[in-house]
Amino acid sequence: MSSLLYIPRSSFNEEDLKSLATLCLSQDQVRVDTHGGRRAAFQYLSQLKSFGMDLSPYIDLKTWDKLIKKIEKIKKFDYYKQNFDENRDNTFEKYWELNSESRRIDSKAKNNRKYTTEHFQPEQLKVYFNKKQIENIPYSEATFESSDFVDSDVRDNMRKYPINQRKNKGQIKTIQGRIEQAVFHVPPGKQIIILDFADDRMPGGLFLYGASTQEETICYNSNAYRALLDFKYQRFDGGFMIPEFGCLYIKNVKFFQPVDPNVNKNVDIIAAACYDLTEVHGLYIKNKEDKNLHSCTKKKFETIIASAQANSDGNGENTYLILGPIGCGAFENDIKTITELWENVLSSPLNENLNTKQHHAFEEVWFLSGKDDKLEIFEKVFQLNPKERMQARPN
Repeated sequence: MSSLLYIPRSSFNEEDLKSLATLCLSQDQVRVDTHGGRRAAFQYLSQLKSFGMDLSPYIDLKTWDKLIKKIEKIKKFDYYKQNFDENRDNTFEKYWELNSESRRIDSKAKNNRKYTTEHFQPEQLKVYFNKKQIENIPYSEATFESSDFVDSDVRDNMRKYPINQRKNKGQIKTIQGRIEQAVFHVPPGKQIIILDFADDRMPGGLFLYGASTQEETICYNSNAYRALLDFKYQRFDGGFMIPEFGCLYIKNVKFFQPVDPNVNKNVDIIAAACYDLTEVHGLYIKNKEDKNLHSCTKKKFETIIASAQANSDGNGENTYLILGPIGCGAFENDIKTITELWENVLSSPLNENLNTKQHHAFEEVWFLSGKDDKLEIFEKVFQLNPKERMQARPN
């Protein structure tokens, strides 16, 4: 599978370009080069420049020439690899994460390799920079052959079932438990779309170290880690990033039941990241006092919901979307603020003539958390009855 790069030129706006340029020009090499964020961002800017786009407002010509030389150098290395190699070897090697026998790689990560032998097809791996890109899909005449366009399925479905004409139940519920339990709580025959509280710097977060937060748990119980690595090696030129105002969308991930891996479900995964307000991790820097924090996070959420709507099966009448308190753990986003943003986005108009809101594009929307206090805030903001909260039991 060759390296693929579809550029939604008509959808790029100034803040997307500025975000990519900021990554490319960052002096924080640990942040942007350890996992290849600069490398991934550069290929988009380079392609845009080849199309004749003027990047001089973001990067002057002299700096661009220096950047090209820097990228040529860092392409030879994978600086994350040396953390696991016994000899500290950082030579670039595709898919070393699936082949290394390093003692530093956790056994759970190695055990997952039985699920990761087959790569994902290009049409299963979608990169969305913003909501506008998704809204423009029905009007595109691009093809995979002409421009590596991988959303022909979405284009056909959005034309047949326009999102603003959908009028489904859109019921919002809370559910307590873990993601590997909740997936198997969804009734049979339903499409499942789950939000991965992702690390925007590296595939699977601290998966290789054996961490047990939400993203790593998804990866241990599915073949999602292979998909994230396919983004790295087949889409992002050996680097990795999640667009600042966007997400990665993965079609048809196999999710395995923990107690019986022979039982599995197909799920779609939206990998997105909130800002890390501790400023320790994350590609994109914002702190709690940043005046644009609220509006920028809202743009992320709008893209997440738009991607789920666009990739729903049919008219979404059988689609279950599982969300949650993204960014409210180690990244220290405020749970009430995050919940209110979800409410704002999901309750915004879908079609005023039909009196529908964004959540009516789905059959049900679940907010999942293992913690009472977080679910109580969701229930209060969405005016839900706590007595109707569901429980995801161990399988």
